[in-house]
Amino acid sequence: MDPLSRISKDRKCLETLPDRKSRMQFIWDYYKIPILTVLFLLTVAVIALFSNAGKADVKMYAVLLNSDSLVAECDDAVFEMILEDAGVDMKGKRVDVNASLALGKDYSEIEDAETLQVLTALFTVSELDVFVADEERFVMFIDQDGFCDLGKLIEADVLNRHAEDLYRYEDSKGNTITGGIILHEGSPIHKAGYYHDDVVLGVVAGADNMDAAIVFVKQLLASY
Repeated sequence: MDPLSRISKDRKCLETLPDRKSRMQFIWDYYKIPILTVLFLLTVAVIALFSNAGKADVKMYAVLLNSDSLVAECDDAVFEMILEDAGVDMKGKRVDVNASLALGKDYSEIEDAETLQVLTALFTVSELDVFVADEERFVMFIDQDGFCDLGKLIEADVLNRHAEDLYRYEDSKGNTITGGIILHEGSPIHKAGYYHDDVVLGVVAGADNMDAAIVFVKQLLASY
């Protein structure tokens, strides 16, 4: 069936549906792929546009998925404080923190799809340096080698002091890498109110601000 005939047929089906909800569900069921494709392209374009506008002021980008900031007030100054404690000059600089994204929290399928589009776009355009999430969501981004091997970027003695908290897995080439750090209650990010359960923190492969992200992780480990 050619596209015009398909659209005409679907339009007639829509007219027979009793309410707006059923019509929206019909559109989603039959046009999910093109809708998600368009949303993804638009998301990439918007992220690239807005991130470039304020890029000179940003020292590091961080996304905290499924954080408690959705229901509680959190102290976002903790990220800049950690960098300052590590000796990073933050004068005129800031850490761009996005803690508003949620995935798999009993929201709608469409909202989850939109969140995945945003996250995929952030990983794709490298406008993300540090990613924090519960383990179930963190592993969603390891299949495409989404995180760098901290074992190659952080001194062995630093990592060895936190051996039990290293998050290791096999990458696409079968190599075992240290792709994340498990953060428990008592970490600076937990104390700032963002989480109450264990989460995994990783540095995104190809991050624009890789140096700052690695300094951040090292100082974070040293602080608790």
